[in-house]
Amino acid sequence: MTTQSYAGQIDQFLNHLKLLSENQREVLIGENETNITTTQGHLLMLLAQNGPQTNSELSRALHVSGAAVTKAMKSLYIRDEPMVNVIPDPEDGRVSRWSLTTLGGSLATAHTQRHRETIDEYKKILTKFSDDEQAVISRFLTQLSACLRGEKVE
Repeated sequence: MTTQSYAGQIDQFLNHLKLLSENQREVLIGENETNITTTQGHLLMLLAQNGPQTNSELSRALHVSGAAVTKAMKSLYIRDEPMVNVIPDPEDGRVSRWSLTTLGGSLATAHTQRHRETIDEYKKILTKFSDDEQAVISRFLTQLSACLRGEKVE
């Protein structure tokens, strides 16, 4: 292959990745066997890891808008079987925190498992490349990431 065809392959990959991740916080490999989005799953995972949190805390952790968190959490709350509960902050009654229901905890565990499975798939793919090739892949991804962040790549 030529540099031109590799560049085209990268372009196609990034465009495909963007479509896959549209309105999602992350890309996970494997089937989502739940009726929640990966963003919602990640919010549940954060609650499982850190305990009850406010919209602001979740928003900062995910690097998304407060409105996006509010929308995602509301949809987890208003279901026939809620995945989250609203609890008042013990120090400030004007502040509400989200906590997990039993179902929410189960889905948080499933989301954490999808993260592990995704990393395992990456490892499986990488084992098909030599250490030197893996180093080149790493260098390429580092430079591509810098370029996508608008940093100068040398």
